[in-house]
Amino acid sequence: MSPAAVLASLSIAGGRPFPALVADGRAQALAGWSGASRLVGSATMRSLLDHWPRNADAIATATLDAHLSAPLNSFRVHAPLEPRQVYCTIGNYRSQLLEASLDADSNASPDDVKAAIERRAAGEPYICMKPGTSIAGAFDTLSLPDDVSTLDWEVELGVVIGRAAHHVHVEDAIAHVAGYCTVNDITWRSRVFRADPKAMGTDFLQAKGSPGWLPLGPWIVPAHGVPDPSSLRLTLSVNGQVMQDGSTSDMLFDVAEQIAYLSRHVRLQPGDLVCTGSPAGFGAHHGRFLQAGDVMETEVVGLGRQRTHITRQGT
Repeated sequence: MSPAAVLASLSIAGGRPFPALVADGRAQALAGWSGASRLVGSATMRSLLDHWPRNADAIATATLDAHLSAPLNSFRVHAPLEPRQVYCTIGNYRSQLLEASLDADSNASPDDVKAAIERRAAGEPYICMKPGTSIAGAFDTLSLPDDVSTLDWEVELGVVIGRAAHHVHVEDAIAHVAGYCTVNDITWRSRVFRADPKAMGTDFLQAKGSPGWLPLGPWIVPAHGVPDPSSLRLTLSVNGQVMQDGSTSDMLFDVAEQIAYLSRHVRLQPGDLVCTGSPAGFGAHHGRFLQAGDVMETEVVGLGRQRTHITRQGT
């Protein structure tokens, strides 16, 4: 049986990126696929997702045409989509909340930590927005600004919306998902909270918004290829040392609950991206942040691995 194809955005010889099918180390332009006549809007990833309810079945059965495909390493791999809107769920893993509580207060009792997690679980997701201009490819270089010394990592499951969603119920929410991808929500940790004044709370514009601070991909695995998004392993290493190793089963609010919550307050559109939170193991916990010369490897197992080289800005 041919391996299931995933969706990528590729280019060759400096040309414009185009949507493609990738399977078993080979790639083929979606527009040139023998089944392309069954698709609507195959010229761009955004238009493909705009018509996802009509395209999903064809993509689910897609296999590459052997004589028309080429080795994946013949192409440049870009971020697989340019989302209209990006949402990031904060503090959504029990392990990370536990770790943050203990890091903040070494004298915290188990009951205090349990209460903090239960309060979050009994409430609603906490979600911020991140600009689409922060998107980067899975193998792009990350340039570290001179004035940033606390740049941190957050491996996450990314959810790509494939059908408009407004006021959807939890039990219907997964039907609005086109696919899933690996995401690294890069965060300037020392700028998460404002000091001017403290009552203003978090400042995610400064902390998360710069160009390149959301490596995405390398591809989108269509939803049919991820039967259970609540049982995926997430890992992140820096220079070969594992920093994060968790499972989406540890989420306080699962994918469907996050989509339903978002849809009560905004209208989700095809191609929107939801970053669903990150497990324990931030740089803030390890006492080290990203430095020039570092290499990050970020993976949601089964969805593809990123490799990001860190350089100093201007070098």
